Amino acid sequence: MVLLDLLFKRPIVTSRDVIREIQVSKDTANQLIRRFVELGILKEISGKKRYKSYLFGDYVEIIKRGTEVEL
Repeated sequence: MVLLDLLFKRPIVTSRDVIREIQVSKDTANQLIRRFVELGILKEISGKKRYKSYLFGDYVEIIKRGTEVEL
């Protein structure tokens, strides 16, 4: 899935990012994002009504756990 590939490269995206990077229409980008939110893959993090940002949180958590320094 092209959107999932993008999320592994950029775990924070906007609909504009999706439109530009995977070359789909605005409607298609919004439908993909909405579906990924419904599935719990993406989470809206901006709190805005427009120009929303979405986080691929599970991936970020995995990276975070792998890079934490224990003292």
